[in-house]
Amino acid sequence: MRRLTRPSRYRVTPLVGVAGVLAALGAAACGAVGARPFFTPLPDALLDTLSADPADVITALTELVVGEGLAVRVASPAEGYLETEWYDVVDRRSTAGTGLDPRREVRLRFFADLVEEGRTQVAAEAVLRKFVDPSLASRENEVMAPPGHAGDELVRRIFSALELDVGSTRR
Repeated sequence: MRRLTRPSRYRVTPLVGVAGVLAALGAAACGAVGARPFFTPLPDALLDTLSADPADVITALTELVVGEGLAVRVASPAEGYLETEWYDVVDRRSTAGTGLDPRREVRLRFFADLVEEGRTQVAAEAVLRKFVDPSLASRENEVMAPPGHAGDELVRRIFSALELDVGSTRR
């Protein structure tokens, strides 16, 4: 006796299913996670276009940041990114970012993006934590250091030294 079944609208063979899984794994491997985060600079970040390549900008920034006594958390000249550890602006030393007064600790970030051959747009930010709350993701708990804050003055000093060192194209 013949069995009557309703034809399926979709037909997936085992080979197609395996191919799909392999394609997804391959795509995931191609998008390997790098040092640079997926978020962009905050809207109030300092911006300038410099006459240099992103890798050279990050290398120069690394020297400037270390010269100011900050510890580097992540530096990737290839990706155009630099991030410092938390820095206590009162004690003038790098910290784990676990202090009870979030106004004392800042983190500096620099993003360098090629805009055309030999010209790089650089964004610099000094961020504070809004609250002492380890349950929040770090970016959700950050704001720019306000004008006049020691962290704002620090990032401006480093950014100005970079502009002198590399060459600003700001008009």
